[in-house]
Parts: sequence; C-alpha cells; structure tokens
Amino acid sequence: MNRIFLGLALVALGTGSEAIAGTCNVQSTRAPGHWKFIKVYDVDTGKIVLQKVFNGGEYQEVTVPGERIRVDWKLPGGKDYKHGTAALCKDGNTIRS
Repeated sequence: MNRIFLGLALVALGTGSEAIAGTCNVQSTRAPGHWKFIKVYDVDTGKIVLQKVFNGGEYQEVTVPGERIRVDWKLPGGKDYKHGTAALCKDGNTIRS
C-alpha cells in the first residue's frame, strides 16, 4: 500500500513541474507615429509568441516557457523580416527593437 502512495506522489511531482516562464516587454524603438511590424519567437520552441504592428515607443508584455526570445521586424512596405538575435526575457526586462 505504501508503495502505491509513493508511486502516485512521484508521478504527481514529475508531471506538475514545468519550466519557469520568462516575462519581458518588447518595445519599438521608432518615433511615435512611425510603425514597425514585429514577430517575437520563443527561441527554445521556434514558435511565434507575438505578432503585432507597433506604433513607435509602444511596448507589449511577452511570456515564454523558457527565458529566451528573438525579435524579428520589418518596416511598412518591407518584404522580409530582419532577424534579431536571441535576448533574455526575464524579470520584466525590456527588449527594444
């Protein structure tokens, strides 16, 4: 009987633990009134976690399962996104693009 309870407790601990999520702000460096298309990727999964058109100076909070993001961007009329570098998304820091 004790083995069953111990096994269930270990399963509960193993399935309930997830990586700590990283939270940060992504901000456009353009002047107000100037727009920028931004895509934010979770570096660990490669998934897009935010895709938005930002007005200059505007920011948006982002949360990812890990702690690293990549911010790609393009200006209005641009065809291709410029690839950003990986940045630490942790403790509410601000990543400017």
